[in-house]
Amino acid sequence: MKQAWRSGYSATILGWQRLSRREQWLLSGLSGLILGILAFSLVWQPTQQRLSVAERQYRHQQNLAAQLQQTQPPGIAPVISDQPLSLRLSESATTAGLELQQMDADNDLLRLTLSGEANVLLRWLHRVERDGVSLQSLTLEKRDAVLQARVVIR
Repeated sequence: MKQAWRSGYSATILGWQRLSRREQWLLSGLSGLILGILAFSLVWQPTQQRLSVAERQYRHQQNLAAQLQQTQPPGIAPVISDQPLSLRLSESATTAGLELQQMDADNDLLRLTLSGEANVLLRWLHRVERDGVSLQSLTLEKRDAVLQARVVIR
């Protein structure tokens, strides 16, 4: 086996030496070109394709983050007011375009029944919580095209 390898190697060296300088130079150039093409096909091109996919995914994630940022309401500092809580909630619900159907005060609890467009109602509830109002219970019910909320606030 080792002998066969040596004889094949020797034959290759002799064949190379028999070639003219110009032929050796051309074969070396051709070998370099083939190696370059192989390196491009097997290494560079797949790497660039993976990079392109990663860049597309990154841009997609950035777009999703921007959309999420736009859908979240801007931060508002908690409201400190001299008005009673019932009056503040009534005014803010009316300003938001919600219909205040019922309001009952019982000791330190305030019971509200509101209705309106779902997005508007949910945004209003979120804003009320951010303003420091503690929701003790919340019941949501869909009625026709509107959302009705029964809220108990402490």
